[in-house]
Amino acid sequence: MNGPMSFPPRIPGLSPGSLGSHAASMAANARDGLRAAHYFVQELATADDPAAQSGGNARKRAAWLLPADAPTSLITGFIAQNARIADKVMNWSSDAAAALLAPDWRALPSPFNRNMMGEIAAAITSQSFTANALFNAYFYRAALHILKRYGKPPFLVLENRIDGARRALAAAEQPDASDIAFIARALIALVRTAPVAEAGAIDPKSVLAKTKDPNVSIAAVACVALLFGDQGKPTDEIDEDKFFAIVGALISPRLAAIEQLIVRDDIRKLEAELAAIKAMY
Repeated sequence: MNGPMSFPPRIPGLSPGSLGSHAASMAANARDGLRAAHYFVQELATADDPAAQSGGNARKRAAWLLPADAPTSLITGFIAQNARIADKVMNWSSDAAAALLAPDWRALPSPFNRNMMGEIAAAITSQSFTANALFNAYFYRAALHILKRYGKPPFLVLENRIDGARRALAAAEQPDASDIAFIARALIALVRTAPVAEAGAIDPKSVLAKTKDPNVSIAAVACVALLFGDQGKPTDEIDEDKFFAIVGALISPRLAAIEQLIVRDDIRKLEAELAAIKAMY
């Protein structure tokens, strides 16, 4: 009882050094719960939209609650109207919370920042809460930027699955790995955890339509952007969104091969493919 107290406190089965990692995971899980709720509200907001039943690039109807062929009625109109109100309230609440509590929270960690790839690689095994969040923040924000460019909402990207990729990479730590090796491992880990749960309505002519699983093309663009961005910003006129578009156009012809290598878990050939892509830049 009178012995010295330690900080952080000792928790059975959990070393103090891993508290930052576990805190980042729990925070991501909590945010994902709110994102999932908002996603279903956005789906319900289209319940009275006839275009939602037409297929193609239209936003899909909330088929988990209403059949695709259900006629628009007073009930569906009431549901949709209230969902749209709830959507506006949730958007306003999240905007206000971000502005008041963390103004920079929604900013994409730029791939052009000096040594950004090195910082993200180091964040995998860091015990710092903020460093853990850097890995999650880059790939989460990059996924949203890419989805907004090539698709229509609602989207659902789960941050805790990105954190799952980080934890998988940490368990197989390779401190002396090259940049290409790190990007290849990160790409496979992100595709396995599949953080993009719902990609919305994807433009059939876009880079996201080049793979069977949109997680492959989204993760590939985000990873290769890190690889290219580490060499510096091409021109002042190119921002991160335009850079993602350039990267997508460059790797588009190779995405089918990349997807097959990921399915086969062929890390060596994937590294060779990424090295060839880097040589094109």
